[in-house]
Amino acid sequence: CLDGKGNEIMKNKLFSFWILTYLKFDGVYATLDSLFQQDYPEIELIISDDGSPNYYEEIEKIKKYVEKNKGTNVVSTLYLHLEENQGIVGNANNALKHANGEYVKGLGDADILCRSDSLSKYVQFLEKENCDIVFAKLEGITEQGKIIKHLAACEDNYEMLAKMTPSELANKLYARNCLPAPAWGARKALFDKNGLYLPITRLIEDYPYWLHLCRHNVKIGFMDEVLVHYKMSGVSSAGHYGGRFMEDMYKIYDQCI
Repeated sequence: CLDGKGNEIMKNKLFSFWILTYLKFDGVYATLDSLFQQDYPEIELIISDDGSPNYYEEIEKIKKYVEKNKGTNVVSTLYLHLEENQGIVGNANNALKHANGEYVKGLGDADILCRSDSLSKYVQFLEKENCDIVFAKLEGITEQGKIIKHLAACEDNYEMLAKMTPSELANKLYARNCLPAPAWGARKALFDKNGLYLPITRLIEDYPYWLHLCRHNVKIGFMDEVLVHYKMSGVSSAGHYGGRFMEDMYKIYDQCI
């Protein structure tokens, strides 16, 4: 794969991509299909489960599907399972601890990479702009296949965000989280330098961490391209936790804002 100047930039740079699961596994296959269509040359697939009681039954089906459908660019696979439920934060951190790639990205089950060059686009931007994390855009997709283009969780004006200093971005984030959790891509070095997701919450891993990065003056990149489709249904792992989401929001306001 080449950058804008025709230079090869991705050779031998592993991209670790994880899928977070909890209880329901139906959506995993759509996420896997989108990964198997990627043109990125070296991918590590990680499926990380958050203590699902039906994990051992479901994972055997998933392993067979992976072996049957993955391409040669999926060079390694890891299957992780927490014996006790720890929430999305603990599950995502478990995936991060085991990731071996120079680049990392995660999705919940049923969310998909909507272009065959999504992972390549992340890497090209990180290399070109010399940053450790970048946000692409995302669109919602309903169970009926309808595309929802404007989501509250994704700021429309990325040109404005790209001009902000980390301090200015933090001030905007204090009002609301406008950085879409499914749409980031990063170097593993980001988490090596700044730590894992903060353990103050169980379900909301992204919002406190974006504030944390801004306070540490981390340069955040913005790519005005849609690379992810977010499944707008209860299939994804976050949909199984109910009112605990608001408990996390109170903690974020109390401890971070």
